[in-house]
Amino acid sequence: MSLLFSYVKYSEASFPMTGQYTALLLITSIIWVLLWFGYRQNKINDEIKKKEKEERINAKVKRRKKLESLYPANKKTV
Repeated sequence: MSLLFSYVKYSEASFPMTGQYTALLLITSIIWVLLWFGYRQNKINDEIKKKEKEERINAKVKRRKKLESLYPANKKTV
């Protein structure tokens, strides 16, 4: 097993961080941050819409119950 690893030579290559790579890294980072802000804002908007929808549904249910209490259904026994 040691013979297998004896042939591995570690690379001494370097990665120069030139202006182009720096700009690419900066642009990519900005895009990810903007996507994250958009996702967060979309999530907040979804929660607001969900609350509004629940309020509308609850208001409709309350109105229906009020109407039902004003006009009780006649129960016929057969």
